[in-house]
Amino acid sequence: MAITNRIKRLLRADVNAILDVIEEPEAVLKQAIREMQESLDRDRGFLTRTQKNLDAMRQGETILNEQLMRIQADLELCLAEGPEELARKAIGRKLSCQRQLETLRRRISGLEQLEEEKKDEIELQQDQLESIIEKAELYVQTKAEGSPFSVAESILSSSEPGIPTGSMHVTEEEIELEWIRLREKGGTS
Repeated sequence: MAITNRIKRLLRADVNAILDVIEEPEAVLKQAIREMQESLDRDRGFLTRTQKNLDAMRQGETILNEQLMRIQADLELCLAEGPEELARKAIGRKLSCQRQLETLRRRISGLEQLEEEKKDEIELQQDQLESIIEKAELYVQTKAEGSPFSVAESILSSSEPGIPTGSMHVTEEEIELEWIRLREKGGTS
């Protein structure tokens, strides 16, 4: 059973290697960037629609507030000089308007929260897209024939053991440690 699993893995690895050679990495990279841009555009469209809905709801809130003030004025007039039946109807209208206003305010609050989340998500997606575009441009430049970086790029992307594949960023601690080592040796190398 172990032998068949190993053979299956070997065949899958060979098929994947062949597909990697057949696919043009630059074309795949460009397609991935296009798809990310399309996703970002869809999210921006959603955000625009959400903002339009919020504007319409805020207008509705303003209208309901004005209506509530008119009902309150009518109610005060009815309580002062009107019949009880008319006052009861005004109270009913007032309560109904208040409930509509509360419901609308909850919806506005929910949409505002959704709007903020979508803005943060779009900002994050935009940053990721810009980062990928920068890396893609660097990749395309280093893959160019005769590029002095093509050797360095191939070493960095290598999966051979013993060859480091990580950040080339040097930290302050690393600099300080090397400085101490060099002082102990009594010179520079």
